[in-house]
Amino acid sequence: MSGPAGEAAGAVPVRPPEDELEVEPYSRGELVFHLTGGALNGVVWLAAAAWLAAGWAEHRPAWLGVVAAVAAGIYLADLASGILHWAFDTWFSPEVVQVRRMVLKVREHHIYPGRIFKHSFTEDAGVLSWIALLVLAPLLAWAAIAGPAGLAGYALCAAVVFDPLLVFMLEFHKCGHRPRGPAWVRALQRVGLVLPVGHHLRHHSGNHDDNYCTINGWADKTLGRIGFFRGLEWAIHRLTRAYPQDDDHAFLRRHGKRVVGRRGLLPTGPYRRAR
Repeated sequence: MSGPAGEAAGAVPVRPPEDELEVEPYSRGELVFHLTGGALNGVVWLAAAAWLAAGWAEHRPAWLGVVAAVAAGIYLADLASGILHWAFDTWFSPEVVQVRRMVLKVREHHIYPGRIFKHSFTEDAGVLSWIALLVLAPLLAWAAIAGPAGLAGYALCAAVVFDPLLVFMLEFHKCGHRPRGPAWVRALQRVGLVLPVGHHLRHHSGNHDDNYCTINGWADKTLGRIGFFRGLEWAIHRLTRAYPQDDDHAFLRRHGKRVVGRRGLLPTGPYRRAR
């Protein structure tokens, strides 16, 4: 089977020699950075969950508030996954050393979607842990000061849900490429709690400019449909005069992939230059 569907089914092409998409191994410093982020985030998450459980044991929360906080945590994690995915799809270049590895992984994924299964959870969990920690730690401090009975407690509950979902976003992304996954995953996909294959394949059906979210797609179906990502692109273009996806489209064309018109407010690639 060829095309995105065949790649999504797990057909992993052999990496050619001297592949420009090859990423170098992690350095010792990078490994320390990843391990530190994962460890710190894990400790803070456990502290937040324990503090919340102890506080709510004494001050019972409203169950509707808890449900709303859990739903908010899921939604915001999905939105954050989409923003990260959109940013690397749209703006960055491997010439920027700080983001080189992630940009090359994204470019590789657009050309060979099935290679996502070659990347393990541990490769990006450290960076994602640092991002999640930047959300969780301030909310834990706020809740510790304000107490568990009010808004701070519900905000911390949302963060406790948000944190592991964001850290595991690559694994949710893999679910969107695995049509014959475990039965329990397929059941969660059917009810919209895990990224459905059909929803994510839309991202690979054109120029990778739609359906960015990789946890369950809730934010794609809401903010995405009303132009959230297109609006961000327009604002960034107005500020910087940069055009979205120039680097990504250059990779696609070099690898013989067809670049079609975007679902966007701004022309890009050969269409922009021809105007």
